[in-house]
Amino acid sequence: MANIVFLPGITEFIGSKFGITFDRSQAGNYAKKRPSPINHLTNDRMKLRTILHATNAFYWKMTSAQRTAWGTWAKNNGITGPFGMTKQQAGCAGFFAVELNAKLAGDSFYITPPGNLPLAGVTFATLTWIDPNTIRATFAPSPAGASNRIYLRQAHPGPGVRRWSPVDGYITERSGLNPTSPHDFQTHFSHLAGWHCRYWTATQETTGRRSVEKLFDL
Repeated sequence: MANIVFLPGITEFIGSKFGITFDRSQAGNYAKKRPSPINHLTNDRMKLRTILHATNAFYWKMTSAQRTAWGTWAKNNGITGPFGMTKQQAGCAGFFAVELNAKLAGDSFYITPPGNLPLAGVTFATLTWIDPNTIRATFAPSPAGASNRIYLRQAHPGPGVRRWSPVDGYITERSGLNPTSPHDFQTHFSHLAGWHCRYWTATQETTGRRSVEKLFDL
């Protein structure tokens, strides 16, 4: 970015021309390279928008009694609506809390609320680095159950250790139903030898209910 001085007769120029943007700030007039627009309509974003729309539409097409049942389930599981508003909105939040998981995994929506959270699930014993694109999980019982699948969330790997938080995790893979131990997950980010990365594993049933995640630092 560069400050500019106009010739006599020109007081100000604001706008873009030939890839250069002209504007004014408290420091005076300036020019900078015009930023390239970012395409926000990625395939992943558009897929998620479609699923969010379908989830919301399905909930509000249910009967009042069915939505009330979801409201009761949400209350029993500590789920509230936006700003704690109304039982119907709490029911919508509860429906989203599990059915969005189900839809993202390719399962169908459930009209009837599932059992209470969390899902019992399997117990993960080990998580082992196999190669930059493969992480092996061992668990019991095996197989995991006809209505259960397991999944792996991965933070961004790197050569140093950092303070990861749960929101850093990206679901790299969901297994098929009734997986057996050991199971090899494919990573989303390449985990090079000698690098560090945090992973979370858990069980998810077809209703969208999940078990408590287990954390591994590799």
